[in-house]
Amino acid sequence: MDTTSADASNCTKDRADRYSLAEQELFSLIAVTARFKRELAHRLNGQLTPGYLPVLGLILRNGRITQSEICEKLLVDKATLSRMISKLEQLDLVVREVNAEDRRASDLLPTDYAKERWHSGFEEWRKELRSRMSNWADDDLDTLVELLGRLNLEIQAI
Repeated sequence: MDTTSADASNCTKDRADRYSLAEQELFSLIAVTARFKRELAHRLNGQLTPGYLPVLGLILRNGRITQSEICEKLLVDKATLSRMISKLEQLDLVVREVNAEDRRASDLLPTDYAKERWHSGFEEWRKELRSRMSNWADDDLDTLVELLGRLNLEIQAI
């Protein structure tokens, strides 16, 4: 084997090792995120499971959204979403209002209680994370944001 082939082989092995390390870190992040989601769901209301968070988060981010829009964005079937919305209504986290453009449809809105609980649930975590990252250089934070954005785009394209 000539040196060019050996270099190429080492380069491929190094790349494979880098992919493996990146995957390990990503799976670690996913595990940490899953734990945080369980804790946040419990802080919002002890009756919630982590599966409710994307739905409630979407309602909170949009301020007003239809069930059809949620189904489309989260790829959730209507029956499952309907049960989830009923539960969120029972817990005073979401209210329905008749859609002004299509009186047959309802808009989902977060309650003030949901906004307050969501904010307070994240606030402690945000403070802790920012405290732990306070010694990071601005360039490191900028790089993290850029790389996470690129990773999100790549994952969405899968």
